[in-house]
Amino acid sequence: MSPRIIYVWMIMASCTITASAAEPKARPSNGKGGAAGTFPDETMEIAGVKREYRLVVPKSVDNRKPVPILFAFHGFLVDSKDLMPKYSQLDQLAEKEGFVLVYPNAVDKAWRIVPFLAKDDFAFFDKLLAHLCDRYNIDRNRVYLTGMSNGAFFAHLLASQRSDVVAAIACHSGGLGVLARRPPQVKHKYGVMIIHGEKDSIVNVDEGRKARDQYQSWGFPTEYLEVAGLNHLWAVNADVNARLWKFLKEHPLSAD
Repeated sequence: MSPRIIYVWMIMASCTITASAAEPKARPSNGKGGAAGTFPDETMEIAGVKREYRLVVPKSVDNRKPVPILFAFHGFLVDSKDLMPKYSQLDQLAEKEGFVLVYPNAVDKAWRIVPFLAKDDFAFFDKLLAHLCDRYNIDRNRVYLTGMSNGAFFAHLLASQRSDVVAAIACHSGGLGVLARRPPQVKHKYGVMIIHGEKDSIVNVDEGRKARDQYQSWGFPTEYLEVAGLNHLWAVNADVNARLWKFLKEHPLSAD
């Protein structure tokens, strides 16, 4: 039986678009030459270090039309670019919804979640996004992030540092970390969806609740999903992928 969802709480800033508002125009990257398929062992060099990523480009992606891109950041130590697709089932979501999906790999399977330590991870994101925009026709108004656990902490941090690029984020089983100290200085108040299991034994659900409250107080468009009885696991049985994608696509970069 699917887990019971305790509540879904949405706080929409006054500047957020409504369903009746016109869709913002796409901002195509006009990239060319990229092939469709799953490429599990792609690499690039950052600061002299080989960085790995898994790329998923569904056949439904047509380079004549700009499409969204979703970066999926894995959890800590036991997780990776190869494991996350198995438990998250995001590949199937990409095929259904027609977007480019990329799973970057952290050095030593740990994303750095303090800004001065994360510079190379930020650079990895920047170079990878630029590379994929050159190869595929990416809608620059729809660059999205998601992450699990350590990857969720990193997604919060990365969005705060790249708010002129990131449209919205969906963070699963993580918290704000150092961002909780003060409101981030951002150019764009991106949409934030927070997902947490009520019984999370690794990252306590209070971290998700605190993040929800902080973003609310800062005026970010926010949605919170807490799943009853769920431990430190991706909430596939709560239809989380459909929910997070609905939220993300409703929050393009030009929303405000």
